[in-house]
Amino acid sequence: MSAGTLMKAGAVVAAVALCLGFTSSSGRSAVIRVPGDQPTIQEGVSAAGVGDTVLVAPGTYTGPLNRNIDFGGTNLVLVSESGPEFTTLDCSSAGRGLLFVSGEDSTSVLDGFTVTAGLHEIGGALYCKGSAPTVRNCEFSANQSPGVGGAVACVAASPLIADCVFYGNSSELALEGEGGALYCSQGAAPQVRRCLFVGNSSDMGGAVSCSDDCAPVLSGCLILENAGDSGGAVACLNTSTMTIEQCTLVGNMGVAGCGVYVDGTSMLVGDRSIIAFGYKGEAVVCSQPGGTVLLSCCDVFGNEDGDWTGCISGQNGVDGNIEKDPLFCHHANPSERYSLHSDSPCAPENSPGCGGIGALGVGCGPTSVQTTTWGRIKALHR
Repeated sequence: MSAGTLMKAGAVVAAVALCLGFTSSSGRSAVIRVPGDQPTIQEGVSAAGVGDTVLVAPGTYTGPLNRNIDFGGTNLVLVSESGPEFTTLDCSSAGRGLLFVSGEDSTSVLDGFTVTAGLHEIGGALYCKGSAPTVRNCEFSANQSPGVGGAVACVAASPLIADCVFYGNSSELALEGEGGALYCSQGAAPQVRRCLFVGNSSDMGGAVSCSDDCAPVLSGCLILENAGDSGGAVACLNTSTMTIEQCTLVGNMGVAGCGVYVDGTSMLVGDRSIIAFGYKGEAVVCSQPGGTVLLSCCDVFGNEDGDWTGCISGQNGVDGNIEKDPLFCHHANPSERYSLHSDSPCAPENSPGCGGIGALGVGCGPTSVQTTTWGRIKALHR
Protein backbone atom coordinates (compact mmCIF):
# COMPACT_ATOMS: atom_id res chain seq x y z
CA MET A 1 0.00 0.00 0.00
CA SER A 2 1.34 3.44 -0.93
CA ALA A 3 1.67 6.42 1.36
CA GLY A 4 -1.02 8.11 -0.72
CA THR A 5 -3.36 5.22 -0.08
CA LEU A 6 -2.63 5.44 3.63
CA MET A 7 -3.56 9.11 3.61
CA LYS A 8 -6.74 8.59 1.60
CA ALA A 9 -8.34 5.34 2.72
CA GLY A 10 -11.47 4.05 1.05
CA ALA A 11 -13.95 4.78 3.81
CA VAL A 12 -16.81 5.42 1.36
CA VAL A 13 -16.59 1.88 0.00
CA ALA A 14 -16.33 0.51 3.53
CA ALA A 15 -19.41 2.42 4.65
CA VAL A 16 -21.51 1.20 1.75
CA ALA A 17 -20.41 -2.40 2.20
CA LEU A 18 -21.07 -2.33 5.90
CA CYS A 19 -24.52 -0.83 5.46
CA LEU A 20 -25.52 -3.34 2.84
CA GLY A 21 -24.17 -6.21 4.90
CA PHE A 22 -25.88 -5.30 8.14
CA THR A 23 -29.26 -4.29 6.75
CA SER A 24 -29.55 -7.58 4.85
CA SER A 25 -28.79 -9.78 7.86
CA SER A 26 -32.23 -11.25 8.65
CA GLY A 27 -33.52 -7.73 9.23
CA ARG A 28 -32.22 -7.73 12.79
CA SER A 29 -29.46 -5.11 12.49
CA ALA A 30 -30.17 -1.42 12.16
CA VAL A 31 -28.45 1.57 10.60
CA ILE A 32 -28.65 4.66 12.79
CA ARG A 33 -27.81 7.89 11.03
CA VAL A 34 -26.14 10.90 12.67
CA PRO A 35 -27.44 13.56 12.67
CA GLY A 36 -30.52 12.26 10.83
CA ASP A 37 -31.79 9.77 13.40
CA GLN A 38 -29.78 10.93 16.42
CA PRO A 39 -28.32 14.46 16.77
CA THR A 40 -24.94 13.46 18.25
CA ILE A 41 -22.53 10.57 17.89
CA GLN A 42 -22.81 9.45 21.51
CA GLU A 43 -26.61 9.40 21.25
CA GLY A 44 -26.29 7.33 18.09
CA VAL A 45 -23.92 4.87 19.78
CA SER A 46 -26.12 4.66 22.89
CA ALA A 47 -29.17 3.88 20.76
CA ALA A 48 -27.42 1.08 18.87
CA GLY A 49 -27.53 -2.61 19.66
CA VAL A 50 -25.09 -5.41 18.95
CA GLY A 51 -24.27 -5.56 15.24
CA ASP A 52 -25.86 -2.20 14.42
CA THR A 53 -24.14 0.47 12.36
CA VAL A 54 -23.96 4.12 13.33
CA LEU A 55 -23.44 6.01 10.07
CA VAL A 56 -22.14 9.57 10.45
CA ALA A 57 -22.62 12.27 7.82
CA PRO A 58 -19.75 14.54 6.77
CA GLY A 59 -19.00 17.45 9.08
CA THR A 60 -17.07 18.58 12.14
CA TYR A 61 -18.56 17.28 15.37
CA THR A 62 -17.92 19.14 18.63
CA GLY A 63 -19.43 19.39 22.09
CA PRO A 64 -19.80 17.03 25.07
CA LEU A 65 -21.80 14.34 23.25
CA ASN A 66 -19.36 14.25 20.33
CA ARG A 67 -16.30 13.47 22.47
CA ASN A 68 -15.52 10.88 25.15
CA ILE A 69 -17.71 8.57 23.07
CA ASP A 70 -18.10 5.29 24.96
CA PHE A 71 -19.24 2.09 23.21
CA GLY A 72 -20.31 0.77 26.62
CA GLY A 73 -19.53 -2.84 25.78
CA THR A 74 -21.82 -2.95 22.73
CA ASN A 75 -20.14 -4.43 19.68
CA LEU A 76 -21.24 -2.11 16.88
CA VAL A 77 -19.80 -0.30 13.89
CA LEU A 78 -19.23 3.47 13.99
CA VAL A 79 -18.40 4.58 10.46
CA SER A 80 -18.37 7.83 8.53
CA GLU A 81 -20.10 8.20 5.17
CA SER A 82 -17.22 10.01 3.47
CA GLY A 83 -14.00 9.21 5.28
CA PRO A 84 -11.56 11.08 7.54
CA GLU A 85 -11.02 13.96 5.13
CA PHE A 86 -14.64 15.03 5.57
CA THR A 87 -15.63 13.78 9.03
CA THR A 88 -13.91 15.19 12.11
CA LEU A 89 -14.30 14.73 15.85
CA ASP A 90 -12.92 17.94 17.33
CA CYS A 91 -12.34 17.36 21.03
CA SER A 92 -11.51 21.03 21.67
CA SER A 93 -8.86 20.01 24.25
CA ALA A 94 -11.72 19.06 26.59
CA GLY A 95 -11.26 15.28 26.66
CA ARG A 96 -10.67 12.26 24.48
CA GLY A 97 -12.46 11.33 21.31
CA LEU A 98 -13.44 7.74 22.14
CA LEU A 99 -13.21 4.96 24.74
CA PHE A 100 -13.26 1.18 24.48
CA VAL A 101 -13.18 0.15 28.12
CA SER A 102 -15.92 -2.47 28.56
CA GLY A 103 -14.56 -5.60 26.91
CA GLU A 104 -15.41 -4.70 23.30
CA ASP A 105 -14.07 -7.20 20.75
CA SER A 106 -12.96 -6.99 17.12
CA THR A 107 -16.54 -6.53 15.91
CA SER A 108 -16.54 -3.12 17.61
CA VAL A 109 -15.31 -0.96 14.74
CA LEU A 110 -14.24 2.66 14.38
CA ASP A 111 -13.88 3.52 10.70
CA GLY A 112 -13.23 6.70 8.75
CA PHE A 113 -12.80 9.64 11.16
CA THR A 114 -10.28 12.35 11.91
CA VAL A 115 -9.87 12.78 15.66
CA THR A 116 -8.16 16.01 16.65
CA ALA A 117 -7.44 18.28 19.63
CA GLY A 118 -7.91 15.48 22.15
CA LEU A 119 -6.35 15.95 25.56
CA HIS A 120 -6.02 13.41 28.38
CA GLU A 121 -3.20 12.13 30.57
CA ILE A 122 -3.64 8.58 29.21
CA GLY A 123 -4.48 8.52 25.50
CA GLY A 124 -5.25 11.98 24.19
CA ALA A 125 -7.66 10.83 21.48
CA LEU A 126 -8.49 7.17 22.06
CA TYR A 127 -8.31 4.92 25.13
CA CYS A 128 -8.54 1.12 25.04
CA LYS A 129 -8.54 -0.85 28.28
CA GLY A 130 -9.26 -4.57 28.48
CA SER A 131 -10.68 -4.52 24.94
CA ALA A 132 -9.82 -5.52 21.38
CA PRO A 133 -11.66 -3.20 18.94
CA THR A 134 -10.89 -2.64 15.27
CA VAL A 135 -9.77 0.89 14.36
CA ARG A 136 -9.27 1.55 10.66
CA ASN A 137 -9.08 4.32 8.07
CA CYS A 138 -8.74 7.02 10.74
CA GLU A 139 -6.47 10.04 11.19
CA PHE A 140 -5.28 11.15 14.62
CA SER A 141 -3.81 14.64 14.48
CA ALA A 142 -2.71 17.28 17.00
CA ASN A 143 -3.77 15.29 20.05
CA GLN A 144 -1.88 15.61 23.30
CA SER A 145 -1.20 13.90 26.60
CA PRO A 146 0.75 15.25 29.57
CA GLY A 147 1.61 11.63 30.35
CA VAL A 148 1.42 8.71 27.93
CA GLY A 149 -0.12 8.09 24.51
CA GLY A 150 -0.46 11.41 22.73
CA ALA A 151 -3.12 9.92 20.44
CA VAL A 152 -3.84 6.35 21.54
CA ALA A 153 -3.26 4.41 24.76
CA CYS A 154 -3.79 0.65 25.07
CA VAL A 155 -3.82 -0.78 28.60
CA ALA A 156 -4.19 -4.57 28.77
CA ALA A 157 -5.80 -4.23 25.34
CA SER A 158 -5.18 -5.76 21.91
CA PRO A 159 -6.81 -3.62 19.24
CA LEU A 160 -6.25 -3.96 15.51
CA ILE A 161 -5.21 -0.55 14.18
CA ALA A 162 -5.03 -0.55 10.39
CA ASP A 163 -4.55 2.00 7.59
CA CYS A 164 -4.48 4.94 10.00
CA VAL A 165 -2.48 8.18 10.02
CA PHE A 166 -0.88 9.65 13.16
CA TYR A 167 0.26 13.22 12.60
CA GLY A 168 1.61 15.81 15.01
CA ASN A 169 0.58 14.13 18.27
CA SER A 170 2.55 14.66 21.48
CA SER A 171 3.08 13.24 24.96
CA GLU A 172 6.07 15.25 26.09
CA LEU A 173 4.56 17.60 28.66
CA ALA A 174 5.58 15.32 31.53
CA LEU A 175 9.17 14.73 32.60
CA GLU A 176 9.06 11.26 31.05
CA GLY A 177 6.18 11.11 28.62
CA GLU A 178 5.89 7.97 26.51
CA GLY A 179 4.48 7.25 23.08
CA GLY A 180 3.92 10.44 21.09
CA ALA A 181 1.30 8.70 18.96
CA LEU A 182 0.74 5.26 20.51
CA TYR A 183 1.43 3.86 23.98
CA CYS A 184 0.73 0.37 25.29
CA SER A 185 1.15 -1.12 28.76
CA GLN A 186 0.15 -3.97 31.09
CA GLY A 187 0.44 -6.80 28.61
CA ALA A 188 -1.18 -5.01 25.69
CA ALA A 189 -0.60 -6.56 22.26
CA PRO A 190 -1.90 -4.19 19.57
CA GLN A 191 -1.57 -5.16 15.91
CA VAL A 192 -0.65 -2.05 13.92
CA ARG A 193 -0.81 -2.50 10.15
CA ARG A 194 -0.01 -0.18 7.23
CA CYS A 195 -0.12 2.94 9.39
CA LEU A 196 1.67 6.24 8.83
CA PHE A 197 3.35 8.03 11.75
CA VAL A 198 4.63 11.54 10.96
CA GLY A 199 5.85 14.36 13.19
CA ASN A 200 4.87 12.91 16.55
CA SER A 201 6.95 13.57 19.67
CA SER A 202 7.55 12.31 23.19
CA ASP A 203 10.31 11.91 25.72
CA MET A 204 10.44 8.15 25.07
CA GLY A 205 9.25 6.72 21.77
CA GLY A 206 8.48 9.65 19.48
CA ALA A 207 5.90 7.57 17.60
CA VAL A 208 5.37 4.37 19.62
CA SER A 209 6.30 3.21 23.12
CA CYS A 210 5.50 -0.04 24.89
CA SER A 211 5.96 -0.85 28.58
CA ASP A 212 5.17 -3.53 31.16
CA ASP A 213 5.15 -6.89 29.35
CA CYS A 214 3.65 -5.65 26.08
CA ALA A 215 4.00 -7.32 22.70
CA PRO A 216 2.99 -4.89 19.93
CA VAL A 217 3.48 -5.85 16.28
CA LEU A 218 3.99 -3.12 13.67
CA SER A 219 3.62 -4.33 10.08
CA GLY A 220 4.03 -2.35 6.87
CA CYS A 221 4.21 1.00 8.67
CA LEU A 222 5.90 4.24 7.63
CA ILE A 223 7.46 5.99 10.66
CA LEU A 224 8.80 9.34 9.53
CA GLU A 225 10.25 12.46 11.17
CA ASN A 226 9.21 11.73 14.75
CA ALA A 227 11.24 12.89 17.75
CA GLY A 228 11.99 11.43 21.18
CA ASP A 229 14.88 11.81 23.59
CA SER A 230 15.08 8.01 23.83
CA GLY A 231 13.86 6.33 20.66
CA GLY A 232 13.03 8.91 18.02
CA ALA A 233 10.73 6.39 16.34
CA VAL A 234 10.04 3.63 18.88
CA ALA A 235 10.91 2.68 22.46
CA CYS A 236 10.55 -0.72 24.10
CA LEU A 237 10.56 -0.75 27.91
CA ASN A 238 9.99 -2.84 31.05
CA THR A 239 10.12 -6.48 29.89
CA SER A 240 8.32 -5.87 26.61
CA THR A 241 8.92 -7.37 23.17
CA MET A 242 8.17 -5.25 20.10
CA THR A 243 8.14 -6.59 16.55
CA ILE A 244 8.53 -4.42 13.47
CA GLU A 245 8.17 -6.13 10.12
CA GLN A 246 8.44 -4.53 6.68
CA CYS A 247 8.46 -1.05 8.20
CA THR A 248 10.32 2.07 7.04
CA LEU A 249 11.80 4.36 9.72
CA VAL A 250 13.28 7.51 8.17
CA GLY A 251 14.32 10.94 9.39
CA ASN A 252 13.50 10.35 13.04
CA MET A 253 15.39 12.24 15.75
CA GLY A 254 16.60 10.97 19.12
CA VAL A 255 19.71 11.32 21.26
CA ALA A 256 19.50 7.77 22.62
CA GLY A 257 18.54 5.98 19.41
CA CYS A 258 17.24 8.10 16.56
CA GLY A 259 15.35 5.02 15.39
CA VAL A 260 15.03 2.54 18.24
CA TYR A 261 15.61 2.54 22.00
CA VAL A 262 15.37 -0.67 24.04
CA ASP A 263 15.89 -0.73 27.80
CA GLY A 264 17.84 -3.38 29.67
CA THR A 265 14.86 -5.69 30.18
CA SER A 266 13.29 -5.69 26.72
CA MET A 267 13.66 -6.89 23.15
CA LEU A 268 12.92 -5.60 19.68
CA VAL A 269 12.73 -7.96 16.72
CA GLY A 270 13.06 -6.34 13.31
CA ASP A 271 12.41 -8.06 9.99
CA ARG A 272 12.70 -6.65 6.44
CA SER A 273 12.73 -3.08 7.72
CA ILE A 274 14.65 0.11 6.93
CA ILE A 275 16.15 2.44 9.56
CA ALA A 276 17.69 5.35 7.69
CA PHE A 277 18.77 8.99 7.78
CA GLY A 278 18.04 9.60 11.47
CA TYR A 279 19.30 12.63 13.37
CA LYS A 280 21.35 13.19 16.53
CA GLY A 281 21.79 9.60 17.74
CA GLU A 282 22.78 6.14 16.62
CA ALA A 283 20.20 4.13 14.69
CA VAL A 284 19.63 1.73 17.59
CA VAL A 285 20.50 2.05 21.28
CA CYS A 286 20.13 -0.69 23.90
CA SER A 287 20.37 0.16 27.56
CA GLN A 288 22.86 -2.31 28.96
CA PRO A 289 23.00 -4.87 30.34
CA GLY A 290 20.17 -6.92 28.95
CA GLY A 291 18.53 -4.92 26.16
CA THR A 292 18.34 -6.92 22.94
CA VAL A 293 17.67 -6.03 19.30
CA LEU A 294 17.58 -8.84 16.74
CA LEU A 295 17.47 -7.80 13.10
CA SER A 296 17.12 -9.86 9.94
CA CYS A 297 16.90 -8.62 6.35
CA CYS A 298 17.14 -5.01 7.55
CA ASP A 299 18.84 -2.02 5.95
CA VAL A 300 20.37 0.38 8.48
CA PHE A 301 21.97 3.34 6.70
CA GLY A 302 22.88 7.01 6.95
CA ASN A 303 22.00 7.66 10.59
CA GLU A 304 23.86 10.64 12.00
CA ASP A 305 25.70 9.02 14.91
CA GLY A 306 26.17 5.55 13.47
CA ASP A 307 24.41 2.60 11.89
CA TRP A 308 25.51 -0.89 12.92
CA THR A 309 26.82 0.14 16.32
CA GLY A 310 26.32 -0.84 19.96
CA CYS A 311 23.98 -3.77 20.52
CA ILE A 312 23.61 -4.45 16.76
CA SER A 313 27.31 -4.04 15.90
CA GLY A 314 27.83 -7.66 14.86
CA GLN A 315 24.68 -8.06 12.77
CA ASN A 316 25.59 -6.24 9.56
CA GLY A 317 26.11 -8.78 6.78
CA VAL A 318 24.39 -11.51 8.80
CA ASP A 319 20.87 -12.89 8.20
CA GLY A 320 20.36 -10.67 5.16
CA ASN A 321 21.20 -7.39 6.93
CA ILE A 322 22.78 -4.63 4.81
CA GLU A 323 24.14 -1.08 5.05
CA LYS A 324 23.25 0.53 1.73
CA ASP A 325 21.40 3.62 0.55
CA PRO A 326 17.81 2.37 0.11
CA LEU A 327 17.36 4.72 -2.89
CA PHE A 328 13.95 6.19 -2.13
CA CYS A 329 12.04 7.70 -5.04
CA HIS A 330 11.65 11.20 -3.53
CA HIS A 331 11.26 13.61 -6.46
CA ALA A 332 10.81 10.82 -8.97
CA ASN A 333 7.49 9.91 -7.33
CA PRO A 334 6.37 12.70 -4.95
CA SER A 335 3.16 10.90 -3.95
CA GLU A 336 5.18 7.89 -2.79
CA ARG A 337 8.46 9.46 -1.67
CA TYR A 338 9.53 6.40 0.32
CA SER A 339 8.85 3.86 -2.36
CA LEU A 340 11.97 2.45 -3.99
CA HIS A 341 13.87 2.94 -7.22
CA SER A 342 13.92 -0.26 -9.23
CA ASP A 343 17.67 -0.62 -8.60
CA SER A 344 17.31 -0.19 -4.82
CA PRO A 345 19.12 -2.82 -2.73
CA CYS A 346 15.82 -3.15 -0.83
CA ALA A 347 13.76 -4.01 -3.92
CA PRO A 348 12.70 -7.68 -4.05
CA GLU A 349 14.90 -8.43 -7.07
CA ASN A 350 18.03 -6.93 -5.47
CA SER A 351 17.82 -7.76 -1.76
CA PRO A 352 19.94 -10.61 -0.35
CA GLY A 353 17.23 -13.24 -0.60
CA CYS A 354 14.83 -11.28 1.59
CA GLY A 355 12.14 -10.22 -0.84
CA GLY A 356 11.12 -6.61 -0.39
CA ILE A 357 12.61 -4.60 2.49
CA GLY A 358 10.60 -1.69 3.89
CA ALA A 359 6.95 -0.67 3.89
CA LEU A 360 6.67 0.25 0.21
CA GLY A 361 7.75 -1.51 -2.93
CA VAL A 362 9.22 -0.22 -6.17
CA GLY A 363 7.65 3.10 -7.16
CA CYS A 364 9.98 4.50 -9.83
CA GLY A 365 12.62 3.48 -12.34
CA PRO A 366 16.36 3.13 -11.86
CA THR A 367 18.39 5.97 -10.38
CA SER A 368 20.20 8.26 -12.78
CA VAL A 369 23.97 8.43 -12.51
CA GLN A 370 25.02 11.78 -11.04
CA THR A 371 27.64 13.24 -8.77
CA THR A 372 26.30 13.88 -5.29
CA THR A 373 27.43 14.67 -1.76
CA TRP A 374 26.56 13.32 1.66
CA GLY A 375 25.00 16.69 2.57
CA ARG A 376 22.71 16.51 -0.47
CA ILE A 377 21.61 12.98 0.42
CA LYS A 378 20.81 14.04 3.99
CA ALA A 379 18.91 17.12 2.80
CA LEU A 380 16.44 14.93 0.93
CA HIS A 381 15.19 13.60 4.27
CA ARG A 382 14.66 16.90 6.08
